[in-house]
Amino acid sequence: MSKKQSKEDLEYKEGVRSFNAWMKDNKKLEKMGLYGTDYYMRRVEELEAKVKRLEARLKTKGKK
Repeated sequence: MSKKQSKEDLEYKEGVRSFNAWMKDNKKLEKMGLYGTDYYMRRVEELEAKVKRLEARLKTKGKK
């Protein structure tokens, strides 16, 4: 058996590594009670709220 691996073997192993990392992230999100796009929707809502706060802060600074 050769120690040199073919390009397909290396690509396959990289794909498996990527899939395992994705599964690990998904399990972490599921433990937090988030499924599918819930995490991203929540994150967008948090960022929108932050933008509103910062815009309000800018408006109050501009009035001074």
